[in-house]
Amino acid sequence: MTTGRPTYDDTAIGRRTYDDTAPGHPVHDGTATGPRPTEPCVEGWLVDLRAAEHAWDDEVRRGELSAEEVRRAERFRSPAAAVTYVRARSTVRRVLARRLGEHPATVRIAAAPGGRPALPDHPHWHVSWSRSAEVLLVAVRRGAPVGVDVEVMRLVPSPAKVLRTVYPHTPVLADLGEPEAFFSAWTLLEAAVKATGRGLARGGRDVRLYRPPGARRCALAGIRDAGTAPWCGRTDQFELPSAGRGAPSARVMTAVVTRGRTAPDVRLNTWRLPETEPPPDTATEAGVPWPDTAPGAGVPCAEHAPTAPYEPNTTGPEGHFTDPARNDKNSRR
Repeated sequence: MTTGRPTYDDTAIGRRTYDDTAPGHPVHDGTATGPRPTEPCVEGWLVDLRAAEHAWDDEVRRGELSAEEVRRAERFRSPAAAVTYVRARSTVRRVLARRLGEHPATVRIAAAPGGRPALPDHPHWHVSWSRSAEVLLVAVRRGAPVGVDVEVMRLVPSPAKVLRTVYPHTPVLADLGEPEAFFSAWTLLEAAVKATGRGLARGGRDVRLYRPPGARRCALAGIRDAGTAPWCGRTDQFELPSAGRGAPSARVMTAVVTRGRTAPDVRLNTWRLPETEPPPDTATEAGVPWPDTAPGAGVPCAEHAPTAPYEPNTTGPEGHFTDPARNDKNSRR
């Protein structure tokens, strides 16, 4: 496969092809429907925190953190982990600052009940972020909750067993042996419980996933007992641009969950850093609009999707996915 060129799955119903060789474009295979708004409802940033082409000034970035975030950075035993944490949190603050018209250091981020981040000075704005290794995904939306997750894709031993620890209806999703199938389900679960603020151990059983016929990825059908407005989700794959020449390519799976009947309309800024100045016009915001066809995205929500019984789940995910050295999940940290 040519480096930087997306690959496609042509098995999903309703798919249209998408061909762009520019780095950072997503690999997608969904069935999105409906008109596309002129203004994105979700703004996203996908950032490689180790990218050498970025002019990282870690002292400046540390100065953008809150006092509690600085104290937490100082508690890391590994200097490299501390740097990653500082870069991630300052990037979250820069995304919020440019959207809210503030300085990164003045943005107040609080924790709502359940751990979901809240913006006390801007209650109509919602934010979610996720970090896997050195990859950060941040999303903001006005007027509706949003949840995101990102995972570096890799082979997972006994993937169905791992997923079943937080999702009791894993068998309805068919074979999860391929990383694309497993991580589409995992990231949708994580993003959904962040959007609701319930947490994975408590809220995973309320999420409804299913596998469209012939699809390589799972899709979100809805979220039980989470209000009357429908929920929608999407997943996408991206190739990490920082892999050296001759190194095996690495990919990440992203998921976004928010309110809506079809695929979340997201303008994603890939592999670049946000400036601190607010954008002049939201409707002309620079970035890569995610295509209408995203894997599992745009599938009609709960009322059009198959249902499954729900049973209590008292176990948590295996440590591989909650290792703080690998993941930074804003609903729990």
